[in-house]
Amino acid sequence: MNTYKETFIKGKNDVRICLRIWDNVANPKGVIQIFHGMAEYSIRYNDFANFLNGKGFLVYGNDHRGHGMTLKNTETPGFLGENGFYNIVEDTKIISDLIKNNYTGLPLFIFAHSFGSFIAQEYIVHYSNEIDGLILSGSAKQSGIDVKAAYILASMQNKLFDNRKEAKLIDRLTFGSYNKRIKKRKTEFDWLSHDGKIVDDYIKDRLCGYISPIDFYYNFFGGLKNLYKPKKMKNISKSLPILIISGSMDPIGKYGRLVEKLYEQYKSLNMENVTLRLIEDCRHEILNETNKKDVYDYIYNWIMLNYSHN
Repeated sequence: MNTYKETFIKGKNDVRICLRIWDNVANPKGVIQIFHGMAEYSIRYNDFANFLNGKGFLVYGNDHRGHGMTLKNTETPGFLGENGFYNIVEDTKIISDLIKNNYTGLPLFIFAHSFGSFIAQEYIVHYSNEIDGLILSGSAKQSGIDVKAAYILASMQNKLFDNRKEAKLIDRLTFGSYNKRIKKRKTEFDWLSHDGKIVDDYIKDRLCGYISPIDFYYNFFGGLKNLYKPKKMKNISKSLPILIISGSMDPIGKYGRLVEKLYEQYKSLNMENVTLRLIEDCRHEILNETNKKDVYDYIYNWIMLNYSHN
């Protein structure tokens, strides 16, 4: 059952952004803002949002530019436009400000998944003092030679071709190996979850699972390339609570290896409150796994552990 309100707001450069609000809460004790992943949109967080409403938290989730209902019928799915990665960061900040204006004094936590988690990693470089906690799901530290090579390829394609075209080569190089550890795989998206219905619904949804255009990867890898510069990272508040939570069978985090590197990255900044949780045998979408209720409870308990209402 969908229990949200749907509205549109003006994002950065007046782009019309679809925003969903789950507010079935009598006396809210806080707000969770959701940043969704690539080739999906915020409706897919409906079950989790309802759970959070039941625990007393309001939930705000937008569809990023190029995604979901923010996408106009005439636009290419996944197309972000010039400066797209950073514009999404600013879109989410506009929503954070809206939440703070509507609910003065209530704690604000961000839950950010996959592509959204990299948006959130950039977000806290600028705005960590304005939120009360961050949950990074299906994330990783994406840096080094792989990211540089990917950016060079995406830059070349962005110059040489129509950047609205599907980036088939980059897509294959990026996602081609993600199913390799799965025996008896049924679809190319089995790496998302053990739950076959979730995977089937994702495949059937025209707003999910498409091959993103060259422009998307150009923006994304450009954002990653600059993400971990020491000059930037030192701006992050040392007291910001961060939960890094991923499945141990998530290929995006290289089965835990790059997730641990992300944890070490934040610990190296002398941050006071960083938690790493790898969930045994879970795949990429921990909120859509067969044990999702345990995952929901763990996230809620972490929020409450770091909850303070002035």
